[in-house]
Amino acid sequence: MAKRKSRLPKHKQVWIKIRKKAPKVPDITCPIIDDVLTKLSELSSTTKQLNNTQFKALSKKLETLRTMNEQLRDSGQYWHDACNDLVDDVFKFKKYKPYSK
Repeated sequence: MAKRKSRLPKHKQVWIKIRKKAPKVPDITCPIIDDVLTKLSELSSTTKQLNNTQFKALSKKLETLRTMNEQLRDSGQYWHDACNDLVDDVFKFKKYKPYSK
């Protein structure tokens, strides 16, 4: 079976291939951080103590942040490595296949 030619330019084909392997980038974490800070601020401004339910809720949000930060690190590492490999490939291509008119 013959391979079907893509109608996309080569650089777009390469970009799509790289993007397919990319890990998912997590949502913005600022609202979660703001929520935890608001809860802590409310607790510190009153004479109430942190009960077990509140502690578990805040802990769960902080663990969610930990997971999201790990995903961001993994994503950053992926993109660094993918770009590094691509640059290496481009320069090797130019190095071994001289430009000819």
